[in-house]
Amino acid sequence: MSLTHLDNQLLAARSATEAPVLPDRVWDCLATTIHDEIVGLDEAVTNQLRLSVLIPPERYVEELTAFQAWMDIAHTNADNPVIVRAQVMTEIYVAFVWLRDSLMKPTAAAVSDQTTFATIEQFLSSGRRRTLRNAIAHGRWCYLPDFGGLEYWAEPTRGQPHQRFEITHTELDAWQLLSRGTAIAVLLALTDDGP
Repeated sequence: MSLTHLDNQLLAARSATEAPVLPDRVWDCLATTIHDEIVGLDEAVTNQLRLSVLIPPERYVEELTAFQAWMDIAHTNADNPVIVRAQVMTEIYVAFVWLRDSLMKPTAAAVSDQTTFATIEQFLSSGRRRTLRNAIAHGRWCYLPDFGGLEYWAEPTRGQPHQRFEITHTELDAWQLLSRGTAIAVLLALTDDGP
């Protein structure tokens, strides 16, 4: 199956300051590659993965459809700062906590470390993405004073003092896109739905 539209959207994540290291040919068809990796899993592995994610994949699709409807509403009201703030809160939770913890981790356990999915998942769960995820999950973030991004506080190493970090909206958008696009490719493979 080709996920050309999603492949094209995910190309934007490539231009982030920090992006996964992948060959050009993979970036050109990133969602399709991930989808095909999941479809190609052994049936027993796929069945175990479906059990491991706890929430049936079809329910994720339902929630992500509702999330996209919310995003459409927010984009049509982009001049309303209250809506924009609610949109950002929803986006960062969905991309960095909900999808990562409930879908990406179990999927990573089911696939080979040599897959494109594993490369993306490792990227999203390491470095500044890990500290950002922890700050979001524990409520240690806020907007920068100029609203150009977020500032957040996290422990770079467990048990060490919290440090302050910043992320621009451009970089945040790229990482969120990568997270959501990867999850959608996985869910389409698990539900046998087309784009």
